[in-house]
Amino acid sequence: CYDPTNGEPDVIKALVEVLVERHLIKYNSADPQVITQRMAEKCITPSEAVMRTTGTIFPVANLKDYRDSIRIQGQRYFDTHYVGDLILTQNGVEWKPNADLCPIRKFPVGTEKPEGAIEIFEMPKYNADGKIDPMRYIAGIDPVDDDQAGTTSLTSILILDLYTDRIVAEFTGRPKFANDFYEICRRMLIFYNAKANYENNRKGIFTYFDQKRCLNLLCETPQILRDMDYVKGSSYGNKSLGCNATAPINTWGRRLQRDWLMSPAYVQDVDENGDQIGQKLNMHCIRSIAYVEELIGWNQDGNFDRVSAMGMLMIYREDRLKYIQQRDNKQTEDDYDEYIDKNFQNAYQWQNSYGVSASSDW
Repeated sequence: CYDPTNGEPDVIKALVEVLVERHLIKYNSADPQVITQRMAEKCITPSEAVMRTTGTIFPVANLKDYRDSIRIQGQRYFDTHYVGDLILTQNGVEWKPNADLCPIRKFPVGTEKPEGAIEIFEMPKYNADGKIDPMRYIAGIDPVDDDQAGTTSLTSILILDLYTDRIVAEFTGRPKFANDFYEICRRMLIFYNAKANYENNRKGIFTYFDQKRCLNLLCETPQILRDMDYVKGSSYGNKSLGCNATAPINTWGRRLQRDWLMSPAYVQDVDENGDQIGQKLNMHCIRSIAYVEELIGWNQDGNFDRVSAMGMLMIYREDRLKYIQQRDNKQTEDDYDEYIDKNFQNAYQWQNSYGVSASSDW
């Protein structure tokens, strides 16, 4: 691109051509990695020049666009979030705001305090009976066994609303003692009436929940893992709950995350006439900017605790979706069988009344 009159480079024209090409690729390719590859090949900024194009299946370019839109809003973006503590009372667990706590909204953590704080994006929803529907909320946990040490590894729990497919709460941090994190998880699960899938490579969380007599808050090893031969045989104790974070299971968990990120959101944006504006994806509903940063920076060699917790959650989500599908199919079959039985009895009575042979073609 150059000015034909003087031969000088036309930077604006070149920039427009690059952006137009990106737009066409972004909205006409089914593979999100294509736009990432092109941005790395024809980079505009230094960050694009060093963008990772291999070793990750996450839609990095799309995630960066969303992250940048969050940064533009600044602190206003977090104004609707709740930060505080969950307090045990005679009525269960209650929410108590605490402005002194600081959730970790940065990745890597850097100089921030690693303790973390509970951050709620959406409060639990109650039905007409004043209760939370069972299995509406599910969670994924990336635990630790050791108390706080000189490491960058954090603990993390994410809670998802299956009705809207949105992340509604998060705690990521490294409390002084591992039991402190387990108690935070326990209270969050009680608060949302949720069950959690967790990495059962770590035995500490099982022991703690067992001592508190609340193993019912931890899910059994998802049946879908057995169906796919990721888990074989029967287990007991800690191995009967959660799932073992092997390399194949972790890889599948990341694949499920990628599919979830690129799926249409439950609620789409519409204009004043009720017409849909573009397409809103699940990634555009993520309120945890640090989780977005982890997805962008993910690689095989790093430590990405929210991605690990979300992998456990996505496996549990997939198991629940398969269960619901099988239940609905079974219900349809039962309704069909009931219809056949009822009408067969009517036909049988008609046959007897008119003396029609059972072998007749009636």
